[in-house]
Amino acid sequence: MIDFELLIVESETLFLPLFNRLRQEDVPVGISEYLLAIKTIQSRGGLQDIERLKRLLCLLWVKSLEDKNIFNELFEELVIPELENRLQETDKSPSPKVEEDSISPPQETENLENNSNSISPVSSEVEQENKSQPNQQTNSILPRDYSRKFPSEITPIKLRFRQSYNLIPRLPITRREMTGIWRNLRSLKREGVSEDLDVQATINQLCKMGFISDVVLQPRRKNQVKLVLLIDREGSMSPFKLLIDTLQESIEKGGLLNQTSVFYFHNVPRGYLFTQSNLTKPLPIEEILSQEADKNSVVIVSDGGAARRTYDSEILEKTDNFIRQLSEYTYLYGWLNPVPKFQWRTTTAEDIAKFIPMYSLNREGLNDLVKILLGHPFPVGVNLYG
Repeated sequence: MIDFELLIVESETLFLPLFNRLRQEDVPVGISEYLLAIKTIQSRGGLQDIERLKRLLCLLWVKSLEDKNIFNELFEELVIPELENRLQETDKSPSPKVEEDSISPPQETENLENNSNSISPVSSEVEQENKSQPNQQTNSILPRDYSRKFPSEITPIKLRFRQSYNLIPRLPITRREMTGIWRNLRSLKREGVSEDLDVQATINQLCKMGFISDVVLQPRRKNQVKLVLLIDREGSMSPFKLLIDTLQESIEKGGLLNQTSVFYFHNVPRGYLFTQSNLTKPLPIEEILSQEADKNSVVIVSDGGAARRTYDSEILEKTDNFIRQLSEYTYLYGWLNPVPKFQWRTTTAEDIAKFIPMYSLNREGLNDLVKILLGHPFPVGVNLYG
């Protein structure tokens, strides 16, 4: 069982170190969540043991499985030992002595009961006089509210020191996670100069000739995947610049730097694609598709109108025309949307997702996209000509 008096008084010193460590580990918890936890603990809302206390803080402060693992480790390290030490200190401290004067002897109570009968006639006369007199000074004298707590009973929440917080952006997927997923995009084929030993061919030659005249070599296996990125820039995509830049960096770290071509567009690919991120140096779409996208993997990165929650039939039609044009050169294509899937409803992105595999730019979505780029079938309900 938890000692609530100890928990209420020592709540700041118990949970503030845990809160600060979570912030240092980039767990997205703010001062409002901290104050809400303190307020809930002070209200004594159904917390009987440490495990329920831990679940309460986890519910208020944790937002992902990774953050939960960090929270559990720090709770075991910081809170539980400190709470056990405080409980041991309170158990060892002597109980306060009750003053004898505070306890009224039974004789006095008996005298009061005996005297009550003698005072009652006088009190009745006083009551009659008060009734006969008009009510005066009622506005100047207010009844005393005994339900209010004394200042000594209130435990205000005060931080011992002021602390500045760095508002660091937290991406839905880290660059390291992106890099690990991009490394699964592999199609190994032997190509180039013969450098690796062909063990089976060498053994076959030995069996035929009876001796080893020379070893048999073969070309090394290399990743033959070529990736084409078509990235929507400016406008509604401006808030996602950090996420898109991280995506491009992860491709470089994943070993696809020399096998990736990047082009840019605004809202929808039409007529031209740009080789610079500031939408300069245009090239015809037909030329890019024939030279870069032919039998290669193509990824379109755009919000499809989901960022501003808009629906544009013109953009939908032009996007459909572009995807049909792209499908003449390759079937290995997909769409990454930086906006979460639940926000696609009633937007252009919802209808675009019916004729091209579209995934959110998170861990699960990127994994599914890589499978599409490796030749897996389209999800159910996605059909370009449906």
